[in-house]
Amino acid sequence: MDRLLIRGGTVLDGTGRPGFEADVEVKDGVITAVAPRLPAGAADRVLDARGLAVAPGFIDAHAHSDTMFLKDDSGASKLFQGITTEISGNCGSSPFPYPEGEKEAGSWRCASFGEFLDRFDREKCRMAVNQALLVGHGSLRESVVGADDRPATEAELEEMYRLLDEDLSQGAWGMSLGLEYAPGCFADTRELGFLAGAVKKHGDTVTCHMRSEGLHIGEAIDELVSIGRESGAHVHISHLKLDNHSVHGKAREVWERVLSARECGVDITADVYPYTASSTTLTIRCPRWSLDGGDEALLDRLAGPRRREIVEGIRAHYPTAARAETCLFSDDGGLWPEIVGKTLKEVAETMLCTRDYAEAAARVIERTRARVWCVFFVMSEADMLYFLSRDVSVGSDGRALPADTEKVGGKPHPRSYGAVAEFFRLAREKRLCTPEEAVKRVTLDTATRFGVTDRGIISVGKKADITVFDPGAIAPRATYLDPVRTAAGVKQVVINGGVALENGIQTEFRGGRFLRKNSR
Repeated sequence: MDRLLIRGGTVLDGTGRPGFEADVEVKDGVITAVAPRLPAGAADRVLDARGLAVAPGFIDAHAHSDTMFLKDDSGASKLFQGITTEISGNCGSSPFPYPEGEKEAGSWRCASFGEFLDRFDREKCRMAVNQALLVGHGSLRESVVGADDRPATEAELEEMYRLLDEDLSQGAWGMSLGLEYAPGCFADTRELGFLAGAVKKHGDTVTCHMRSEGLHIGEAIDELVSIGRESGAHVHISHLKLDNHSVHGKAREVWERVLSARECGVDITADVYPYTASSTTLTIRCPRWSLDGGDEALLDRLAGPRRREIVEGIRAHYPTAARAETCLFSDDGGLWPEIVGKTLKEVAETMLCTRDYAEAAARVIERTRARVWCVFFVMSEADMLYFLSRDVSVGSDGRALPADTEKVGGKPHPRSYGAVAEFFRLAREKRLCTPEEAVKRVTLDTATRFGVTDRGIISVGKKADITVFDPGAIAPRATYLDPVRTAAGVKQVVINGGVALENGIQTEFRGGRFLRKNSR
């Protein structure tokens, strides 16, 4: 591999210490020197960093890019933010383990983490940004227990533990829980604590989309703390937020609960995305019991005698026009494109000619075969900023998407294109922290939390994932109605020693890899 020199920048090395002027030399994918005025003559390629900051590649602490490389390998939404590694396989979902193999033609469901990586290599796939994959508890449960709402048997618990242990042994980075989604929501705390024991055995992390992020967030945090206390595993709150208007203003109280758990010896951390809207499928507004058996079972119930009960469950979220206006349809699953970019209120009143917003939501679920995705405007800026001012990581909760609107389809939440860039903008404009601290939060701090020891810092011997950016200009350009817009302010990005972004233009280099924790 060519010898690369990044010249003339201010190094923010990821530790949080003050920036310093230095050149950075890279050879064979590794940082080989960090010093003032390194000789340019020995370099095969020089990147100009004058007037810019040179930082470790940013790490997205919460992503869902798992198999996005199959649709597009550019990862532009992340790359233009300076992100070089994503923690994926979150919210209980991953492409493995599915011991029965592929369920249908073209599926990338694999029997294990190792098989998934082997297939990626065998089929000569490429992607622009690294991924560190977690094992999804929902995927694990589906493969063993199925989609039913029932406790796992002893034999099923043992089999889930065995499969999880195997994946962690092969280098997966921990286990993710998605406790607002089926089938993860059907698991009891006993099951989760038992499986967390395997995570502790390997020194990994349990990430958790908690059972509640609103009215019952206290109980949800207590459950995660209990899992951490009983298993001894590091537990991590995914996308910490308050997503119900009735609990807005309680961020400090929630964070004090986290601090209290730490004082009692529980290793608990969190990530946050810097937006006041969330995004997921509309089925999350359905009663839990209606999700028993999966989406097809939900659709059958909507077509049967229990429809009214489901609609009444949805009504708790959308009792008024004002509440229906907080739901923006972002993806129709290819079945009703006219609703994309419209609110539930608009669709109900202008397209379905009703002011029964819960009934309208049920009809949208039916017509899109439960594939509809929404952006939900449910958080307060004050709570979001309070959480961001604490020692949290930053995660997008998004995917590595292309810069081409035609390839994307729909109107995805702008967090995929702007979460880390928006954090830097807010840190700068709201004075949340210094540039050095902001870099530390999205590099070494996050790397340490997930056990990534070979990158996340500008230091000799570390992997050459490097972002060169303008601290005064980095910012998102994506909006809710025009989300497919790459961020501004990142000039050069190096991934595993190769130049992926040069002078603000993406190259043809696709150097992203699936990282194995036990391979370093």
